[in-house]
Formats: sequence, C-alpha cells, structure tokens
Amino acid sequence: MKVTQGISAEPNWNLTKRIAFRFFFVFFIFNIVQKLGYYIPAVLGAEDIAVYINSFNQVWAWIGQNVLNINRELHVNFNGSGDTTVNYIFQVIAITTAILVTALWSLLDVKRKEYNQLFLYLRILIRYYLALTMFLYGFSKVFCVQFSEVSNFDLIKTFGDQSPMGLLWNFMEYSNTYTRFSGIVEVLVGVLLLYRRTVVFGSLILIGIMLNVFMMNMSYDIPVKSYSIVLIVMGIFILAPDIKRILEFFVLNKVVQPKIIAPYFSKQKHITTGYIVKGLCICFLILSSINFFMKIKQERSEKSVLYGIYEVEEFIKNNDTLAPLTTDSFRWKRLIIDKRNSGVQTMDERIVHFKEKTDTVSKTLTLTSYKDSTDIQSFSYIIKDSLYIFESIYKSDTLKIKAKKKERDEFLLINRGFHWINEYPFNR
Repeated sequence: MKVTQGISAEPNWNLTKRIAFRFFFVFFIFNIVQKLGYYIPAVLGAEDIAVYINSFNQVWAWIGQNVLNINRELHVNFNGSGDTTVNYIFQVIAITTAILVTALWSLLDVKRKEYNQLFLYLRILIRYYLALTMFLYGFSKVFCVQFSEVSNFDLIKTFGDQSPMGLLWNFMEYSNTYTRFSGIVEVLVGVLLLYRRTVVFGSLILIGIMLNVFMMNMSYDIPVKSYSIVLIVMGIFILAPDIKRILEFFVLNKVVQPKIIAPYFSKQKHITTGYIVKGLCICFLILSSINFFMKIKQERSEKSVLYGIYEVEEFIKNNDTLAPLTTDSFRWKRLIIDKRNSGVQTMDERIVHFKEKTDTVSKTLTLTSYKDSTDIQSFSYIIKDSLYIFESIYKSDTLKIKAKKKERDEFLLINRGFHWINEYPFNR
C-alpha cells in the first residue's frame, strides 16, 4: 500500500534543494526521535519522565567529554532547563551528523533527481510531531500546570529581587484566563496541523506563536531557546511548498488557484483505513495529553492545612523575646507554607526552604531542611482567634513563635480583580 499523492510533483529538483532536503531530513529525524523518547512515555503515563531524559543526556554528556573534549562536569539530571551544555552538545551532534550523512547520501545517491515521496512522509511526521508538541504545551496551559498561580513566596518577594524568567512566569500565573486562552490557541494550532486543508493556516499561526515564544525566551532568559528555534524551523519546513502561493496572494495581490488535495490512496478500503487510523491517532494524542496534565493538576492542587503566609509578631528564644532587628539572621520574619515548597524568611530577608509536613491530629508542624535531612524542626501549634502559636525545642533552644496569618486576598495583586469601567488608570 503506497501513498500515491505527493506534496510536490516536480520531476527534477536542483542540486541545492536535494542537498538541503537530505540535511533537514536527518536533522529533524534526530531531534524528533530524541524528544519522542520521553514525550511518548509521558503521555502513556510514565511516573517519572526525568528517567528517560537523563538517559539521553548521559549519552550526549559522554560524547561531549570524550569526543568534544569538554573537561568539566556536565549536568545530566533534568531540572527544567532546555539550554544546558548537554542540550547544546546534542544540537552540535545533530548538526554534525546531518552534515556527514548528507555528504555520504549525496555521494551514494547522486543520480536521484527528486525526493517527492520521502518529503511527503517527512512532512506528515513533522506535522504530527508539532501537533503533539502543541497539545502538550497547550493543555499544560489550559489546565494551568505550566503556569499555576502566583506562589506565596512570590507574593512577598520584592519586584527587584525577581529574575527575568520569574517576572514573566508571574505575569502568566496572575491570570488563569489569559493562560487558558494561550493554551486554547496552541491546542487549536495542533488540530489545524493534523489536516492538509488547514495545515498552511496552522503553520502560519504556529510560526507566529513560536516566534513570540522565542523572543520571550531571548528577552527574559528562559532556558528553552534552542528548542523554540527548532520548532520554528520545522514550521517553516512544512510551510515551504506553499510559501510562493502565500506571497502571491497576500503580498503581490495575484489570483491563486485552489490546491487540489487528492486522497493519499487510490483504493477506497485504504482510504477508509487511513481515516480510521488517523482518527485513532488524533484521539490518542488529545486524550493522552489531557489525562497527563489532569493527573499533574490533581497532584499539585493539594495544599497543607496551614497553607499561607504567617507574619511573625513575637519570637521568643529561651524565654527571651528577640527584637525584630533587620540584621538578625536567626529570628523569623515570616513563615511561608506553599503547595510544593515551604520556608522561613529571617529578619535579614534571607529565605531558608524546608519540606513541610503538618499533622492535624497531633497539631504538629515539621520542617525538614532540603540540604540536610537530619536538620528537622518539629513544632506544636495552637490557634487562638487569629493568632498562631508555634512551640519547639530546636538544638537545645526553646522557641515560641507567635504569628498572624496574612490572607492572599490582602495583597492588591490578588484583590484588585477585573473592571469593565475604569474612570482612572489604576497603575501601581
């Protein structure tokens, strides 16, 4: 069963086009296989995709140290960054491999005049890969996983202490409405890429979205720069057969004839089978992506019973009340309990992060240091009206801490809300 209708019917490609196709064929396959190596486990419900990412990274790190002579330790454990040294080593390997294979391919296949059929297959693969990528990025926003909500830590952080990436993240996290809108657009682009009648429209939007993403990555130092470039190039690649028609219609104001989109297969049973397989693939891509992020959303939505920000009003150490001196690195200023991270802000503005566990039956709060698992602070707590009293014996010191909870809606950022009518700009 052979696909009979190609993208291009050109019987003879010029040398430049043939060489360019060979290069991009290898380069794209290299990138797609690597990403699918952990995209697929993710959508299939793998518990920890970092295991798959780290496996790839170990290979690239070994090549970097033993072939490229990079004489320093390379971080292979996944931490969310797509711009690590190992990531760039991978792209160097991908480009180098593409060049070498292209050279060998050109020598061995010198008589070949066109790659219409192979181009068609590659274009289909890239379309579905980009669709999956858009679904993953899109649904991560629709379910507010990539950008959840402004954390308690960020609410107390001064504007100048934010990183550029943190600033952009908080911008997105502030509004679930805008985040979901962005995600819906990305999901729609994924759907458009799956159909030949809409692939041009989808590619144009994808390139626009990814150009914006790339500029944000460059402007706010977000570590997904190299990957966003690859996605842009892929978008241009699948748009390439229609670029001339697009220019003639939008720029040169010429009449453009409709493209004839014939079935891939000549026999009806093959056409029907193709529709069924395609429908199953689309359902799998969408439903598995939704399931993946719903699961993450549920895991991350859990909150401690003490979730919140606590302003310390009185700090007693060994029956001695410590004055709130801004140079004191021991006295607490705030206790911050967040969804996946908790910590203490001392009077000198330093924040020490802890793993928090609250037992509502015994009324105890346990803070365990991330740096030293043996460094544990266990507090009993009671609530009197709006006052929270924490007591503990820590390293032979008796501690008694009185604090008041500051609700999230006490912050202007949270309570300002939306207004159709603004008599004056409220820009603070």
